[in-house]
Amino acid sequence: MARKKLYLTLDTETATLPFIKEWELTAKQKQNIAIAKPLVYDIGWTVTDRMGNIVLKRNYLIQETFFVPNVFNTAYYKDKRPIYMQLLADGAIEVATWEQAIERLQLDLDDCDIATAYNACFDYKKAIPFTERYIKALYSNHYNEWEERQRKSCRDIANGINDSENPDYLEPFFELRGVRYPIVDLWGLACERLINIDKYRNYCLDNGLLSASALYFKTSAETSFQYLMNKHDFIEDHTALSDAEIEAQILTKALKKGKVEPQLGAFPFRELGTTYDYACRHPKYAEVVYEKMNVYYSSNCTTNSGYWTRVENMIAGLEYMLSK
Repeated sequence: MARKKLYLTLDTETATLPFIKEWELTAKQKQNIAIAKPLVYDIGWTVTDRMGNIVLKRNYLIQETFFVPNVFNTAYYKDKRPIYMQLLADGAIEVATWEQAIERLQLDLDDCDIATAYNACFDYKKAIPFTERYIKALYSNHYNEWEERQRKSCRDIANGINDSENPDYLEPFFELRGVRYPIVDLWGLACERLINIDKYRNYCLDNGLLSASALYFKTSAETSFQYLMNKHDFIEDHTALSDAEIEAQILTKALKKGKVEPQLGAFPFRELGTTYDYACRHPKYAEVVYEKMNVYYSSNCTTNSGYWTRVENMIAGLEYMLSK
């Protein structure tokens, strides 16, 4: 009898390099650095079968990041520390060194057919690899030299310069300590199979669930889960295991539409098209798109770039539709 296929769904919560707090940066600069240089402090995963039955769950607070205030206090969700301490007191999460957590992850990956995450490129191509490099440097005799290189790199990122290249970034595998594991991005899978329908677009427009620019429909794990599970008041915890659990349910929904193959892609939200194009086909939504797009344009436009010209033209087009 053939073995059941197993799927590992993972999530990470991250901070960034501690010296960033010493610098005077805009919120956007901090965000860019945090995305480029993520340090995992909370990692969790589930293993499920094709029907969504849970085989196991694991969740670790990382000793070298969570319990180092200078690191953890750079996290966007640093205010969640009391939640983590309660989870720890309740025995709902374990403390592990990075080495212990990764050893356990590799053992579980070896038992699974494919690894998944919502925005898999961040977790598998950025967060885990960069934390690997950080921990390796931390336990070496050349940490100061490594940090100095990171300071220069972060200054470049803050100044809009990022020359780092990763030609394998969109290759659908995750390389960890010399082993390659196939991965699939749940974000892309959801946009392709589950929410690329007018009913979902209407749901987003009816509830104001648009991207910050209002150019695109919101396609986050939280919003997708709300729609797919008919739980419109659901709020994502933004703790690793809890988020991995809801993402595993999204995976199960996708598996009901057929098998999944390793895949990664850039900008999966674009699969749903733009709100402007949708409003042109469905004029009843022109007003909500116009209002949100106009607020974004008024608050953020500072140049005459091609991007802002495009937004301006969309706003004009929507205004014309509304005047008819």
